[in-house]
Amino acid sequence: NGGLDGAEIRGFFTGSGCPKPATVSASVQSSFPPLSERAKGLDANNNGLVDKGEARGPLAANFDEMDCDKNGGLDGAEIPAFFQGTGCPKKSSSQTATKAPVARASKPKRSKKGDKRSGLGGGRPPQAVRLDTVELETTNETYAVIGRVAALQSGLLAARVNGAVKSVNVDIGDRVVKGAVVARLAKARLSAERRRIAAQVARHKAMLQNAEREMRRMSNLSQSAAFSRARYEDQLGLVAERKAHLAEFNAALERLNIDLRNATIRAPYDAIVTEKHVEAGGYVNVGSRVITLLNDKSLEVEVDVPSFRIAGLVLGTAAKVVLEGGKSYSAQVRSIIPDENVRTRTRPIRLKVDFGLDAAKLADNQSVTVELPLTTGNEILTVHKDAVTRRANGYVVFVVDDSSAKMTTVELGRGVGNKFQVLKGLKAGDRVVIRGNERLGAGGRVKVIN
Repeated sequence: NGGLDGAEIRGFFTGSGCPKPATVSASVQSSFPPLSERAKGLDANNNGLVDKGEARGPLAANFDEMDCDKNGGLDGAEIPAFFQGTGCPKKSSSQTATKAPVARASKPKRSKKGDKRSGLGGGRPPQAVRLDTVELETTNETYAVIGRVAALQSGLLAARVNGAVKSVNVDIGDRVVKGAVVARLAKARLSAERRRIAAQVARHKAMLQNAEREMRRMSNLSQSAAFSRARYEDQLGLVAERKAHLAEFNAALERLNIDLRNATIRAPYDAIVTEKHVEAGGYVNVGSRVITLLNDKSLEVEVDVPSFRIAGLVLGTAAKVVLEGGKSYSAQVRSIIPDENVRTRTRPIRLKVDFGLDAAKLADNQSVTVELPLTTGNEILTVHKDAVTRRANGYVVFVVDDSSAKMTTVELGRGVGNKFQVLKGLKAGDRVVIRGNERLGAGGRVKVIN
């Protein structure tokens, strides 16, 4: 006829050949609401209905619920009504009178006993459902970020004076306490220099005493004719000069005493030796590396947090640190460092953690998981995820009042565990269907089960 209908297209691609001519008259077919172009492709017998054997996909899975008039076929009004959630379409009296003999001609009439069992007017029996309650909940959600263990005290122990290394008293892995001698430098040169400076101090001290004694004699002659004002002032200047020289050599002596003390290198805190950079017989200059120490008993956790999450953190915010084995420890935000990484858009924060005896088992830069609070205990309205159904008009929930379920469109927020946040459409205390809602259509009578 110059055109392809739904049966011809389907017959070609399924390999069943040309369809047989329709046996139902056009006057009978026209009595049903017309099928959509997509649904016509399923109507293999061209009777104007999608019969149960012709249904595919969602039509087959929900056939009994969609077949509102129970005539064994789905017409062009029943299909969109189900997917739009508007319930069973109303039938005109002429359609009902025409459809009944066509669809039900070969089937026995339903007995009165069957009608009574199925409900008023031959409708469906109440749908068995299970309910849950919409609640206002205080949420304490968290998000996880990978952090690392950071030692508060660690670094290089360097030489403070020049000299030959006389001895190194530790090895890698040794534990040292604060003040313990870890290395010694040769002191002979420093001791000789100290003796020289000490002699200079004694010499200038004697010279100062002589100058002060001469000044006192001149002062006693101030009332006699032999007193010379010019010589007295020169003597005052000499005394001041002697004092300056003495102070200079006293400072040099003090510096040498410090160098002699620094020639014995001590641990500045309790720690473990992680590296040894010199051996006996070597030579070091000021700043040369001697050993590397790590205090494994004073630990914190550092974590890089996305910048948009920083606003929700304050000093003292409680957190949780989880090790790879699953053991967790309470923590607090100690510092939020104002240094943003331009590549990752994160900022480092430091957390105080009491690892207790487990601190000795941890390593510097060891990875840990940090759980930080996402919310600050705000109350939100929540509904169980099983209560939410997606329909063409959005997300819907069936709210039960007495023994009747009513379909309600809702606006949802984020997921909270096994629930959704409700932004609009429900209120606290509403009872919603969480089991059996997939067969409710647009609503109807329900029977609540435990």
